[in-house]
Amino acid sequence: MKLYIPTCTLNLNNILSSESTSPLGFYARRGFGNKRFYPVCANDKEQVIILYSKYPRFEIEENDLENYPMVIEIETDDYKDGFFEKAKEHNGVETYLCYHTINLNPFHCRIYFNSYQERQGVLSKAEQSLENKFYKLYDPNIGVKPKEKKTFFGAAKDLFTQSEKDDFLWNPSYVNFKIKNEPIDVSRDVLLDRIKGFIYCYLIGANSSVSNEVGKLKALSRKLRNTLSAVVNSPDKRPTQAQDDAILNGIREFNEIYSSIDEDTIWNKNLLELKLSDNPQGLSIKDAKNLLHYWGVYDAFCNKLPLRRVYDANELWSCLEYVSPETFSRVTDNMNSAICKLEAKDNAQREKYAIEELLNVDDNLSLHILDTSYQSSFYKSLICSQFMAEYKSVMEENGVEEPLAQAYNGGMILRNMLGDKWDSNPASAYVGALLNHFQENSAFDLFAIENDVLSSFAAFCQKGDNIDRLVEYLVQVGFCNYKLAYGIYGATRGFTSLPKTFTSVLINGNKDYYQSFASNVWRMLNGVEIKDAVLPKASNNTSVIVESQLRSKIIENLNNVESKDVKQQKVIEAVNKAVELENIVQSPKAFMYIFSSFSRITTTKAYKALDAVNFAGDESSYTPEQFRSKIYSIVGKEGLKTQKENIDKAIELESKRQDPEAFLNILDNFLKPTDAAYKKIEKLISSIKNLNTTSHPQPQGNKVISQGGVEKQNLKPIHPTSSKFVEDANVNYFILSRDYLPIKMRETLSRKVITFQKGYAPGGKYYSNPLDKPIDNRSTIDHFKHWCFYDKGGYPPIVEGTYENKQYFEQLIQDLFNRYANR
Repeated sequence: MKLYIPTCTLNLNNILSSESTSPLGFYARRGFGNKRFYPVCANDKEQVIILYSKYPRFEIEENDLENYPMVIEIETDDYKDGFFEKAKEHNGVETYLCYHTINLNPFHCRIYFNSYQERQGVLSKAEQSLENKFYKLYDPNIGVKPKEKKTFFGAAKDLFTQSEKDDFLWNPSYVNFKIKNEPIDVSRDVLLDRIKGFIYCYLIGANSSVSNEVGKLKALSRKLRNTLSAVVNSPDKRPTQAQDDAILNGIREFNEIYSSIDEDTIWNKNLLELKLSDNPQGLSIKDAKNLLHYWGVYDAFCNKLPLRRVYDANELWSCLEYVSPETFSRVTDNMNSAICKLEAKDNAQREKYAIEELLNVDDNLSLHILDTSYQSSFYKSLICSQFMAEYKSVMEENGVEEPLAQAYNGGMILRNMLGDKWDSNPASAYVGALLNHFQENSAFDLFAIENDVLSSFAAFCQKGDNIDRLVEYLVQVGFCNYKLAYGIYGATRGFTSLPKTFTSVLINGNKDYYQSFASNVWRMLNGVEIKDAVLPKASNNTSVIVESQLRSKIIENLNNVESKDVKQQKVIEAVNKAVELENIVQSPKAFMYIFSSFSRITTTKAYKALDAVNFAGDESSYTPEQFRSKIYSIVGKEGLKTQKENIDKAIELESKRQDPEAFLNILDNFLKPTDAAYKKIEKLISSIKNLNTTSHPQPQGNKVISQGGVEKQNLKPIHPTSSKFVEDANVNYFILSRDYLPIKMRETLSRKVITFQKGYAPGGKYYSNPLDKPIDNRSTIDHFKHWCFYDKGGYPPIVEGTYENKQYFEQLIQDLFNRYANR
């Protein structure tokens, strides 16, 4: 049975941060997540959630906040018997009560708005929320149920028909019942949030862990980068003796480790050994190599072999020979790319873990660790202690800070487990050193003991206040096994606290994998096996397919385009299909739609030739040159004689992005040009003057690209300013004015640049050391670029480093240089 929970759009981020909804009184008491939950008239009780068997229509009280009605649909089969209590039945509507938190799942939960405009506005804000982890996953589940506008004939029809409606107009008579006066207990909610946090973090850590060699390379690259940065940004641009030694030893160690695991290096080594051993004198490989060196022809010998190009960290020296931020960025980017290649190979060779093989939670919410890769007795006891927040008692009783309390609490757990063996066990000295580190600020060696559990525990105690800091620290010190430290973090901070930047690798990754994972987690935490646990697929009816100003413009004015709610869905579906096709680069289907819209073109030999081979159904990928060549070859010389101009025009329109003419030529395949809605859309977007006026940039070689690149546009002029880039309060507005950037990138960067500027403000992480972080505009703009693309070891970068994104960003960097030139 389906039940409906009335709420409002101001609660969407709160709901999708925890994937649950609770009675109003729970939020201020539970101690995690958002403390405020906005009530609505149809669901405003402190101790209980009110649900209805039919879709409720209700109004939101007017206030200064943008807020709309929102309804959550759930399936009762996903919950235990007796989870919901029936309160009453009135006018064919059953009302149910739930005195505890209702967890949601992406399999059967649906979220509804009253109109497409409300959905569009709310979801555009939800996408910007760091806490809203499930925005993308639930997007296909978020729909629209427009209100039916009653006409005279519609009302008359209702009088003479017996058909049962699936919605009702809410009024207070539906909640005229008594509610049990039960005390609010949030302890189960707190425990579930921490267990869920542990499960997610543990699995993310297990899947993102790397080999020992890659872990060492990451740590070495961080040290080399920091040392080189200090030299490049020093006044005399020359390394000290200590820095020179550190770079020399770091490069040597890096190359040794890298060459031992890099496929290309190993392939070259095997080929050289094969060729050296094949000599007429029967010399050993070593002697043959020495002889070639003696004659001075070894390099020439190697050059004649088909050796593969391999990375050599000695390239880093070039940024000291030719000192510039650009050279530094280039060589360090090459080093990071080399590591990423090894890490990708590492991950590709290892299957992702199934959560049910690592962990289980029984009906009593007791944890069972099934992972046999380490001795888990202490780790399990520590995790269970974190679930109950026992370290907080240490803080209260002794008046100490949290890191020391965490270390002391974990140490006591281990001491009690070891008993009489504690004093002689190496763990005793290790924990003692950790406690001294917090109490006396003494040095502490994280790897003084060969025990992943203890070193992970110590790492958490030091950097466990924030998941970003913990992730960065583990990479910095060369950790390769992340699951243990991540798991402690999740068990301590809970699931709701995790930002979407951390969880997206799992939630928004492989759908089949997450589908299996989510159904297993549901069984563990809710004690019910979900039937038909299949993730919904995106629908053209409501789903936001691509970021498009054309689409946004139409949605904002949807009531003017089509006033009838029942017909709006058809318009939205047509617009989404047209936007999707218009956005694809070198799309045969889009080309054919555009070409067919030309006057009398369908009777020509050229069109018939393309139609005969079903060119519209061609799903191949093409470069611009290949695309044009393919069309020419199908049409043939005879067709090109009369239609080459029209074909070239259609190719040009297809190559444009967010172009009104191209969009309308595609839209007329889904909406009739004679329809009133089509005519209104045509008039509406005619005011948009060529959002993109040039075709897609031609990539070098045969690289196929999937999105529009940087294009010349009618931008607002760039007025140079005397402000510093990191101090200019208007830089976010400047970024928003760069129309060539995709909407999502533009909005993200306009927010992130403010965060970046705070790093250079007093108290910021870059403010305290101006020698290491110069604040001239060129240096800080370059720093902003690399800050945006920087991938923190499994933690997604602000901007994904795709070919297209880098093209967009290069144009933005040039504009920033022009705005802050020579200042």
